[in-house]
Amino acid sequence: MHAPSSPGRRAWESAARACYRELGVPFPDRVVWVPSPLTGALAAPIAAGLNTGHRNRRVLESVYRAVDDSAGRGVGDAVRAAVGAATDGSVHDPVHGAAATALHTSVTAVIGAATGSATPRREPLTGVLDVVFEATDAAVRAAVDAAVGGPLQDTLRGHIRTLWQAHLPGRRHTAWLRLVDQCWPDGPPPEEDPPSTRDGWWWWPFRHFVMLCPPPAELHLEPDPRMLRRPHRADGPAVVWADGFGLHYWHGVHVPRAVIDDAWSTEEILREPNAEVRRCAIERRGWDRFVADAGLAQIGPPADDPGNPGQTLTLHDVPSGIFTNHVRVLLCTNGTVERDGTRRRFGLTVPANCDDPITAAAWTYGLTPAQYATAQRRT
Repeated sequence: MHAPSSPGRRAWESAARACYRELGVPFPDRVVWVPSPLTGALAAPIAAGLNTGHRNRRVLESVYRAVDDSAGRGVGDAVRAAVGAATDGSVHDPVHGAAATALHTSVTAVIGAATGSATPRREPLTGVLDVVFEATDAAVRAAVDAAVGGPLQDTLRGHIRTLWQAHLPGRRHTAWLRLVDQCWPDGPPPEEDPPSTRDGWWWWPFRHFVMLCPPPAELHLEPDPRMLRRPHRADGPAVVWADGFGLHYWHGVHVPRAVIDDAWSTEEILREPNAEVRRCAIERRGWDRFVADAGLAQIGPPADDPGNPGQTLTLHDVPSGIFTNHVRVLLCTNGTVERDGTRRRFGLTVPANCDDPITAAAWTYGLTPAQYATAQRRT
């Protein structure tokens, strides 16, 4: 769990030291780098619990099994290794749990005081990373709740829940990044893409140890460079950490793995309460197939596409609730031939007052039906 040193990681450790120094708390001997934010969010409170005197091996093993079941054995093994590194296989003199949480509470104020008015560097991937951070916190919280949030009320599980709910989403805010930049060895950090100062993203400070987490090992963005730089991957997780923990994205929207795997039934897609996730699941399935599977009512007869000779347009009603507003979907064919010689069928949502395919197609271009009928071939 002790990762090789690098300028970025030394900067993060120096920033952590500065926080402890400002608080007047001795910096711990153990600095543990964990492979993912999920590993840190689980390992940090477990190690803190062991360091405060919770020695029940049966309870600890039950927690580990719950972690394996909810997060996977890869994450579970990483949590075990991180806990071992943070506790050195033993427990220290008991420190009341309030002392550990007080350290977390104090760190926020200390970071702001230590950084002053320095402005953090902006980086090319800032917008993408903000999207990833938000989804990571939600995914980690759900995984921690699944592992230790059940009805079993034992001391160690309760300690983990308390620390997680109050202090362990991971600390990553603007003031903290300013402090990391100020602690860069031998001058300001280099301007890189991705910048190496981001060698650490999350951290968890305790009396006896500090845990830090590196950025993901993989970050997949939109394949078309002309589009927004959004996380996206159609055949797996778009963001992946070293222990296998990952997040799935469809054109910038965080979605369950089942959406990317196209594993939901039509009924499951229709029952999904989040409109954005529903839309992504339909796009992943393909509107042509979804329309057929869901039996969406066709509005009017098919029409030859005047903007795409040789191709056909069909208009279908979309049941209320799939989108925020009542809409219809126009099924049309891409004007450009794919590499394999086929033409991709896709769906475009149009207002519910479009009552025939030509009117709907014209609306997507901001034209009248008569104008669309005389338009040049679209691409």
